[in-house]
Amino acid sequence: MQWTRKDLSLYIKEKEYIDTLIIPLIPFNPASDSNVTKEAFQRELNQLFTHLLEKEYRGRIIVSPEYDYITGSNETEVRRINQWVESFQSQPLSHVFLFTFDPKWKKWEQELKGQLLWIPSMNERDLHSSETKSFVKEQVSQISELITAYW
Repeated sequence: MQWTRKDLSLYIKEKEYIDTLIIPLIPFNPASDSNVTKEAFQRELNQLFTHLLEKEYRGRIIVSPEYDYITGSNETEVRRINQWVESFQSQPLSHVFLFTFDPKWKKWEQELKGQLLWIPSMNERDLHSSETKSFVKEQVSQISELITAYW
């Protein structure tokens, strides 16, 4: 389920069956011209991944709004992300996954209240190319296996 009015209306009725949340972690730094396109690509790729995961497990997974943060401030962000996780856990959500392509989160993984799903990002390219689709499909399959292992 996506964070839309329609899906949330259904979630409220069926929340006893939906036990897993994915929080997309999206880095950005508008002051850094050298990384802005890379970060935008990571956001697009993150949206594609979470959409495919949600589609595969519709009725079991809900995707939260994106958690956007300015790069380089991970220590401060750990507290904020943990607050998000705690807020969502007031719902009957047993499993919370934090999905990112930003390797800096690995350093803070032990302090996070959700399970970190980090995947190395690919170089910027067309999201609709067959090469990209193949990469995404393979990675989504592996992430799906990991998520189901927690269930």
